[in-house]
Amino acid sequence: MVTLTGVSSVISLLKPSVVAISAAAAALLSAAAAGEIEGIRFGETAAEETRVVLDVAGDILTEGPPVAGPRSLTLSFDRSTKIAAIAPSGRGAGLVASYAFRSSPSVLLDLAFKSPSKIKSLFVIPPGPGNPRHRLVIDLEKGAVQPASVAAASTPLAPRYDTLAEVIEASIPPAAAPTPAPGLKPSATPASPVAAVSKPVIVIDPGHGGSDPGAAGASGSKEAAVNLAAAAVLAETLEKSGRYTVVLTREADSRLAHDERSRLARDARADLFISLHADAHGDSKVRGASVYTLSEEGSERSAREALAQGNYHVFDIDIGQTDPEVGGILYNLAQRKTENESDRFAEILVNRLKGTTPLLNNSHRRGNFKVLLAPDVPAVLLELAFISNAKDEANLKSEAWRKRTMASVAGAIDAYFEERRESLHAGNIPASPTR
Repeated sequence: MVTLTGVSSVISLLKPSVVAISAAAAALLSAAAAGEIEGIRFGETAAEETRVVLDVAGDILTEGPPVAGPRSLTLSFDRSTKIAAIAPSGRGAGLVASYAFRSSPSVLLDLAFKSPSKIKSLFVIPPGPGNPRHRLVIDLEKGAVQPASVAAASTPLAPRYDTLAEVIEASIPPAAAPTPAPGLKPSATPASPVAAVSKPVIVIDPGHGGSDPGAAGASGSKEAAVNLAAAAVLAETLEKSGRYTVVLTREADSRLAHDERSRLARDARADLFISLHADAHGDSKVRGASVYTLSEEGSERSAREALAQGNYHVFDIDIGQTDPEVGGILYNLAQRKTENESDRFAEILVNRLKGTTPLLNNSHRRGNFKVLLAPDVPAVLLELAFISNAKDEANLKSEAWRKRTMASVAGAIDAYFEERRESLHAGNIPASPTR
């Protein structure tokens, strides 16, 4: 679990899981014709992290998954792959002590590590504006010994695809398109048929906290406390499944501004944002859970704020670099897509909560909540129950109820991503990953 306490702490360490590259995933690296490796670069993207980038003219063909040990990594390329006039061996940087190319007869790349390290992610970035080459990116992080073959690890979730990000990126004038920096700063999201095969990132936001305790129950319970307790159970449930990287906006009774919560989700490149709250009403008889997604008013507010701040960033792409009218259209397209995804998850969540906990009538509702304003992160606000109702308050304080209800929320998350995988395999989502 990653805990975030402020925007400044959000860097490229937000997906800490070791990425297992299965044989099937490795096969996806193959394309029509092999290319020529024209360069290898190293950079320290963060503390105890190193990025290795191979620049390849033509397509990248591999012969199986990477083979990794505690102090080495070997990549096997198709024997038709060529090595350009570059040094066949040399010093690395960061976690990498040295590299060496060899033929056996396949082309092999050996990386020697300075200390035990492991693969964090591996993906391909295809040619794009300002960059005519493929880039094979290997992110390494310092850590414990992994299996002798990465292929022996569990099969990861299918990559997530989104054609809209490709449309947006293609709309940016080539002159304004970002180019890789020599220091190998974390690149924009890979946009190729090979995504970073990483776990979906789920950001859980326990509402209120610190100087903002939220609503109070008749017996004295505080909304901030029950929100945090429920969030902890949900985080534990998701982590035990091994399917997700979990991010909590807070783990203690601390205050975080509303806009910072959604900003954290965006910086974490979250695949789903869930804000947990407890409702209150003047009529103590009102009870039940409800799920909110962004209203039309909220959508307009998001666009206004983006325009005012000049922050037209969606899917890690600065669309503010294009014509203002075009930028506005692209922003709205991204926003509408995100709202559709939010609605999909909300409906799944409501159905999963039925029979688990009381629900309000018309339990899927819409609101102008600031935590839901991110234009590129599907998000819901879950009102768990009414703390102003005695029975609901008792539930909120009940460990058994929290476990049961959060199990239903976790089940909804599973169903949502399973639906996405099924759509991918059915060919309903074109191959253009964004995360």
